[in-house]
Amino acid sequence: MKIRTKGLLFSSTALGAIALIGLMVWRADQQVRAAEREREHISAIARAINDLRLVTFEYILRRPERAARQEANVAGHLQTLLVDVTAIEREGAARLQDLREGTAASHRLFGDLRAAGTPLEGGADAQTVHRFEAQLASRLLILQQECLADVFRLGDLANARIRGAQRRMTEVTVLGLGLILMATLAGAWMVHRGVLLPITQLEHATREVAAGNWTFRAGLRTRDEIGRMSEHFDAMTQTLRQSFEQIQRKNEELAALNAEIEAFSYSVSHDLRAPLRSMDGFSLALLDDQGERLDEDGRDCLHRIRAASQRMGRLIDELLGLSRVTRAELAIRSVDLSAMARDIAQALHEQEPQRELQWVIDDGITVQADRSLMQIAMQNLLENAWKFTGKTERPVIRIGMVEHDGARDCFVADNGVGFDMGYADRLFGAFQRLHHETDFKGTGIGLAIVQRILRRHEGRIWAHATPGHGATFYFNLEGHGHDRAPQGHPAGGGQPR
Repeated sequence: MKIRTKGLLFSSTALGAIALIGLMVWRADQQVRAAEREREHISAIARAINDLRLVTFEYILRRPERAARQEANVAGHLQTLLVDVTAIEREGAARLQDLREGTAASHRLFGDLRAAGTPLEGGADAQTVHRFEAQLASRLLILQQECLADVFRLGDLANARIRGAQRRMTEVTVLGLGLILMATLAGAWMVHRGVLLPITQLEHATREVAAGNWTFRAGLRTRDEIGRMSEHFDAMTQTLRQSFEQIQRKNEELAALNAEIEAFSYSVSHDLRAPLRSMDGFSLALLDDQGERLDEDGRDCLHRIRAASQRMGRLIDELLGLSRVTRAELAIRSVDLSAMARDIAQALHEQEPQRELQWVIDDGITVQADRSLMQIAMQNLLENAWKFTGKTERPVIRIGMVEHDGARDCFVADNGVGFDMGYADRLFGAFQRLHHETDFKGTGIGLAIVQRILRRHEGRIWAHATPGHGATFYFNLEGHGHDRAPQGHPAGGGQPR
């Protein structure tokens, strides 16, 4: 059964119990109200009978005509009250019938008493009339007393019905509260057994899986949404287990491939260097020993052989450097890029002291990174800027940091030859060059190394440039660097980056 169906069933049961209790309470309340109205009606009858007795006493004692008229009015009003009474129980109906008959007989006796007339003074006839009137008066008063007793019994019956209705109302209320309590307990048991307990088991399953126990299964077999969720969870853990097994196999294959790369790197480092050194050495020996016997074309060919072997050696060194960058372990700590840039700038100036170049290095550029890898990255970026400003009249290289929307981006900017942004997608590829080697020497792998280093730090690098107006390389080690809006060139020249 679905959780929604369970909820509807529980809600319907609770609402039905509440409606039933409300109906029973309403019925009992109606009975109490009816009994109270009947009691009030009986009280009015009792007052009418009491008034009738008072009128009868006054007539017996004084014989006024006014008392006779009052008796007729009171008797008529009493008959009207007796007609409006509706008795519910059998005993009350019998009492009511006796009361009607008694009041009717009382009215007839009162009429007989009036018809007897005034007794004669003296003689036996007067005594007879007096005895007859006394008998009529006695019977009338006794009959009225019996009627009043019947009224009191009817009042007792009305009070009994009120007490019974109130008792039933109490019983219905207690029964209703009991039903609501049972429904609540049943609902709580259903929620605990059908919802809370399975959710607890699922939560335990998630803890087990989060702890690395991929073989754990929730194993719930309920026929509701939680049961289907459990099935999906078990299927998910099985899929994840298979995925991790595949990842483990891929890692093993990657480890084997890395071992092969290490072996290849060793072979490149040792086996390929020996022939290149031989080519370079024998070419140099041939130039030294037999250079005078060779013509200009022969010496040029030997120089080309030497240059090609040396360039091949540099390419091998760059490839080995790229491989080491990919596999190196990271030791993250605070690195002062400002001090590092000044050291690299000093070394470059010592290599070519005749060059006049303005260095602008901002203070306080610090990042959290691996120092040795950042040394390689900064070396490549500054050497690029140094190289591509070689043909600029007043070269400027600037190293700094900008902040935008909470992100800090470091940059290396120059006012050198720049490049066309249409070829920017080739910028960080291995052996990709945007300028001919005859114009600017290089292997075309330096920026690829820089990109690999920044990726190892979960950062990124991007560039903005204009042909003839320099280039700016931005990099970010916080993992959320992105292109900024155009602004003035950081190295001068006033060109948009």
